[in-house]
Amino acid sequence: MPTIGPRRLVRELACGLGRGAPALRGRLPLAAAEAAWRLGPAAWGRGLDELIFPPCCAACRGALDAAENPYFCFACWQALDLVDWPVCQKCAARVPEIPGDVATCSRCEAQKFAFDQTWALGAYQGLLRELVLRMKQDRRDWLAAVWARVACHRLGDSCRSLAPDAIVPVPPAGWRRWLRGSHPPAAMADELSRLWGLEAVLGLLKKSPNARPQQGLSRPGRFRNIRGQIRLNRNYSLDAPHILLVDDVMTTGATCHEAAKVLKHHGARRVSVLVVGRTPEA
Repeated sequence: MPTIGPRRLVRELACGLGRGAPALRGRLPLAAAEAAWRLGPAAWGRGLDELIFPPCCAACRGALDAAENPYFCFACWQALDLVDWPVCQKCAARVPEIPGDVATCSRCEAQKFAFDQTWALGAYQGLLRELVLRMKQDRRDWLAAVWARVACHRLGDSCRSLAPDAIVPVPPAGWRRWLRGSHPPAAMADELSRLWGLEAVLGLLKKSPNARPQQGLSRPGRFRNIRGQIRLNRNYSLDAPHILLVDDVMTTGATCHEAAKVLKHHGARRVSVLVVGRTPEA
């Protein structure tokens, strides 16, 4: 019996369906029928996606040359304002272009963060900001997976060289996850763990349901607001000396600082941070 893949199968089924159900029952090739039984609905879905929904830009939904960039068209990729400037190694804030190697910014010298290093994909403005806000409402977690793959493409060698033992998402307030139906940092951590072959511990950290949103607060207010609101989930124990902490946006670094503080209190020796967007002025 010849083998048949999901895409070929969908074409066979589409031809039959175009002639109507009775014709489909009479003319569906035996190979397609066997493949339909063997591959199951999941494979049908993959083939149908490729046939009906060809690759498109994650930002504008326009035509996409997947051979050049499998996620964004050229115009949107150029508009994303991805990091190609000097940054603080500690918090990923932009630093002046001056001769010599600037390891940390002035704020990091004054503010002793609990995390050790930060990577940001781009500046949290323009199209990148729009996509991050869209990602927060994406219940399919498709955009989160796209950003994880972009991170793997742009930062893969740098992140892998640090050899983190586990990937942990910054936790949301319970009510917020229920309201949105998704948690992008967890979806990103899950996809990164698959791409890099690392363990993702999605439920390691927990945020108090009484934690107030950080939006609208001053820099000192953000640190006060989040203090004591993140803890280690009592169902987990920490046995990973190096944690890669994942979040969508870093503004002042207060939330990642609090999460890293908890992780180090329970045994982590190093905490690195990966975010999609870094606010231009924090």
